[in-house]
Amino acid sequence: MKALAWLKEISGEKAAAAGVFAALVFIPVFIFSGRLAAREISRYYALAWSLFAAGTAFAISCTGRVSFYRRLFFSVSALAFLFHFKLGLVNNIFWPASFKAAPFCHIAMAPYFLGYLYQQYLAFMSGGWKLWGPLTLGAAWLFVTLAIGRGWCSWACFYGGIDDGLSAVARRPLIKFGGWVFKLRDLPAALLVFLLLASLAYMLPVYCLWLCPFKLTEGFMDGETSVRRVQYALMLFALAALVIGPLLTKKRIFCSFLCPFAAWQAFWGRLNPFRITADQGKCTGCMNCARSCPMTAIKDGPGGKAAITAYCNLCGQCLGACPQGGISYTVFGAAFPEAGGILGRLFSAGYLFVFSALTLGAVFSSLWAPAAIRDAVKLILR
Repeated sequence: MKALAWLKEISGEKAAAAGVFAALVFIPVFIFSGRLAAREISRYYALAWSLFAAGTAFAISCTGRVSFYRRLFFSVSALAFLFHFKLGLVNNIFWPASFKAAPFCHIAMAPYFLGYLYQQYLAFMSGGWKLWGPLTLGAAWLFVTLAIGRGWCSWACFYGGIDDGLSAVARRPLIKFGGWVFKLRDLPAALLVFLLLASLAYMLPVYCLWLCPFKLTEGFMDGETSVRRVQYALMLFALAALVIGPLLTKKRIFCSFLCPFAAWQAFWGRLNPFRITADQGKCTGCMNCARSCPMTAIKDGPGGKAAITAYCNLCGQCLGACPQGGISYTVFGAAFPEAGGILGRLFSAGYLFVFSALTLGAVFSSLWAPAAIRDAVKLILR
């Protein structure tokens, strides 16, 4: 009944605009996900994933509830990642014979950056350097940064999907943070600097060896028992921050305080034009936005009004929390209000950002989501 009432409230123009928006998301996602997935599985699974992304776009456009449907999409993507790619790691804790090596993920790329540059320098000096490999990796990262910037952490990262989804489980936080928590907010930046130097010194991905909660396998453990125990302790601590932290606080603890890539994108994400901006003229200082922010990225600013920090990852949770409607997506701080007509609705800053973030997140997730759908179908039909 609620669904029927919701459908009746949608005007013809609004539904048409939502349909166009969904189609604009569906087309590039299906093209790219089909190419990525079709190497190993049927394109029908890529089609299913593309339809899910398009459905998310349609729901966001019709309801305006960006964060709710983003979180749904984001959490499903993370669950698909766990289901397809990580169950072997979980199984290995109990059944070592089922070990599957974990991949080198994007989080490790930032703290290993100096080591990577040094490797490229050695390759260049030895005459074995090739332009194509480093150029394509750099171009891919630059494209992502220019397209969605810090939004990567709330629309594409599988770690973020786990942290974000779990932060929505509890109705109210069991542990509340005060203003003191902002004194710890630069911990990821400090961790990034330390890992950059340590990884360069050892020429190893130190993050993977000591902090990644998904590397709890013998394949990444040190041979010496005492060292291995320290590795286990640190990885279990990171796993607790990822899983238990958000359940207790309704905040993304791992992403906010332990992720070096979040600090990396907070710095380089300034190149991206999209922002979430608080209208100081409408702000009453109620700080509902700060309490709703899962990334602890909004604090008391001058005059007791909301100040959005560089750690904001554009999740949109604060948009609906502001009773005055004073928070919105902008382009370098400038708002693009919706114009009339079907196409006019789609050329606001919010629509442009959601299109970029959802499309890129869905394409990136195509590396595992269609395969996870295939795995689920096989499991059901077994």
